[in-house]
Amino acid sequence: MHEPRSLAEQIQCLAQLTGAPRTFVTQVEELFKRKGISLDVDAEPYLKALEEAFRREESIRCTTERARTNIRKLQDNFNRIGDAYVKQLAELRRLREGGPRKTLRKKSDHGEDIAIPGGDHRTFVSPQQTDHLPMVPGPKEKQ
Repeated sequence: MHEPRSLAEQIQCLAQLTGAPRTFVTQVEELFKRKGISLDVDAEPYLKALEEAFRREESIRCTTERARTNIRKLQDNFNRIGDAYVKQLAELRRLREGGPRKTLRKKSDHGEDIAIPGGDHRTFVSPQQTDHLPMVPGPKEKQ
């Protein structure tokens, strides 16, 4: 088997071994050309750096592909959650519309009775919000 000796041969060999895209190979070749290094010179002085560059590119490419796959899975899961939420919301509305109408009576912040047709419209997740803040004990002198 012929072992690559020139930079051009070594770059092509590493590209095939790692599956590097043509754009990356072109960038590596252009780097050497900008530095005034011919691609026909012996690759030995640059071998470790080349191997590291191609290894890192391969690692980044694999990590990126895994991230893309995970993002697609997350998007699918969010879509399923959204679909389930819409179905549950439709079922809740159907149950509310089909059930007996009730009126919730509650006191406003100013003390008067308020009638809310159809019951309490707050969600079960969030508590009713108020402007009242509890006192927090602390030192009396300024800090």
